[in-house]
Amino acid sequence: MPKLLDFKGVKAGSPLKILNKSETEAEIVVYAGIGQDFWGDGSMISAKNFSDELKKLPDSVKNINVRINSPGGDVFDGIAIYNRLKQHKAKKTVYVDGLAASIASIIALAGDEIIMGEGALFMVHLPWTWAAGNRNDLDNIINRLTDVEEQMISIYTKKTKMSRTEVRAMLEAETWMDSEEAIDKGFVDKKSEETFAIAASVKKSPWINKMPEKFVSEADVIQEKVNALKKNLSACLARK
Repeated sequence: MPKLLDFKGVKAGSPLKILNKSETEAEIVVYAGIGQDFWGDGSMISAKNFSDELKKLPDSVKNINVRINSPGGDVFDGIAIYNRLKQHKAKKTVYVDGLAASIASIIALAGDEIIMGEGALFMVHLPWTWAAGNRNDLDNIINRLTDVEEQMISIYTKKTKMSRTEVRAMLEAETWMDSEEAIDKGFVDKKSEETFAIAASVKKSPWINKMPEKFVSEADVIQEKVNALKKNLSACLARK
């Protein structure tokens, strides 16, 4: 019977789940943001946490299914997770169950086969960051972002066979794709024949500019309405 591996270091409520389906098959569930969990609320998966748990899989595992529903997050944690998966000797099959956005789309490409579920979305865009400092600091940050952008483009072009110019244009436009579009562009290999309910709604992230309405969480919708009411109330009070 499948059971969750009780790994030390995985806190209760951790979004990283590794299911030991058999001696030769494992399943990794990535249903969270990518990066350090600074708030301790279990909403993020760090590269260190991922790597530590991946190493604990038995050598007998020959097939790994990776299920993704993530808005992305920290680019370096994401690239590290991509490389750890890519280097694992098992065959990796990635399922985009809901959302593979931003750096989560890079993680998805670690799969030997990539499959998108019904209604799922795949998003690519330019790397994003906060910045502060003098002009030398900001120049260094721009150079660093440019280097990351080039590395991401290399990963995308290797999978899709598109030109760097074509991929760069997609990143600059923040491109959202359904399964048919992602397959047509070469990011994904095929559409899943499985049909099951998946919680694809995620909170808006500062690095995402054009999130489709179907993926905006109810909490965000409520917060936007509250903010609008506050703005209208302030305007009314100012006129008195």
